[in-house]
Amino acid sequence: MVRVSGPETDGLLRQIFVTRQGFDAMIPRRAVLGRIVDPRDGTEIDEAIATRFQAPHSYTGEDMGEFSLHGSPVLIFAILDCLCALGARMAEPGEFTMRAFLHGRIDLTQAEAVRDIIEATTLYQAQVAARQRSGGLAQGIRPVKQQLIDLIVNLESAVEFADQELPVSSRETAAKRLETIRQQLQEWIRSFRQGRVIRNGFSLAIVGRPNVGKSSLFNALLAQNRSIVAEIPGTTRDLVTEYTNIGGIPVHLQDTAGIHDAQGVVEKLGIDRSRQAIADADAVLLVADTSRPPAKEDRDLIDQLRPLRCIVVMNKSDLPSRWSPGEKSQFADGQAWAEVSAKTGSGIDGLRGILLDQILGPAGTPRDGLLVTNLRHCRNLGAAEQDLSRAEAALKNGLSEEFALVDLHRGLRNLDEITGETGVEDLLDEIFSQFCVGK
Repeated sequence: MVRVSGPETDGLLRQIFVTRQGFDAMIPRRAVLGRIVDPRDGTEIDEAIATRFQAPHSYTGEDMGEFSLHGSPVLIFAILDCLCALGARMAEPGEFTMRAFLHGRIDLTQAEAVRDIIEATTLYQAQVAARQRSGGLAQGIRPVKQQLIDLIVNLESAVEFADQELPVSSRETAAKRLETIRQQLQEWIRSFRQGRVIRNGFSLAIVGRPNVGKSSLFNALLAQNRSIVAEIPGTTRDLVTEYTNIGGIPVHLQDTAGIHDAQGVVEKLGIDRSRQAIADADAVLLVADTSRPPAKEDRDLIDQLRPLRCIVVMNKSDLPSRWSPGEKSQFADGQAWAEVSAKTGSGIDGLRGILLDQILGPAGTPRDGLLVTNLRHCRNLGAAEQDLSRAEAALKNGLSEEFALVDLHRGLRNLDEITGETGVEDLLDEIFSQFCVGK
């Protein structure tokens, strides 16, 4: 696909695209079969399908043309060279989406969602980004902004007619309305805990003593034999990493070397890397072998991991257990835990559910409702909530309406920045530079 946008689009298409009916017969938004010809020497580049879009009914809001070619890099290079020779230029990363934003086709949250859709690695990620692309966040914020505008108008009127003091009941009503708005903002801010994980995924380190079944568990979670499994302790001496998804959430899975008092230099290096993986991970799976009696090394390891987000995995449930129910409960000591057999797959689905509960909270992956997935949006919401909190305090403490108005205007600007309605000039280059070329 080669896409052209700008006021000279029709002129370019007329020069390089030849159809039996002629260019003037091309109906906008209808695909037409024809030939792409280099007007410099009359050479035919390819047979292609072209579609015209007339402003403002296009992705960018400008005149646009799209060519669907045969999938050869040579042909793509040839048509790009031809178009540039005729006066076009190569697009900057994200420029098509930036033009869509600048022409009012989409707001800034929708533009950012385009990038999230492109970068999605799971269907669930793409679905969440698609909700943002349809304007879900902007639609949620709009009534909140309208309530703030109504409050500002009322308070501005009170300042304008200062000789007629604002009744106490009106101050109380305004403060209560601000409290309700703040609660809504706080709910969206809290949703970022889940939204961040859904958008970026999380890293998970599998740790434990040698030969407890870490690599088998790694393979079971991946549903493929990625890591070498053997009865010999110390088979895994370096990090083995792979990407998978759990409940639609991308997971960076790390199989680590068994942690013990190593003698050799290579083993010590492997264990050092295991400890580094633990420090960097969002969550840790501590694997214990219940087919062998509890060991002091197991207890020492869980004590070290206690400050972290740790899930205990009692492995080898397919074998007779050497741990009593009391020993299992005492070992977990309040941490989330699961009994599994990495060899047979028993309990693996339950472990996945526990993982999601620990990472996302008991609600699991939200399927509906507004979800904040972008750090920039969360920061703006947080700043707006603080502004409204100060305005609410000013009203409750009997200060002049002007004090509250300063914070209310600032809060409204922070909400406007989320959708790009104000104060985003410095953000545009940073946001759109992260797009791929052609979007």
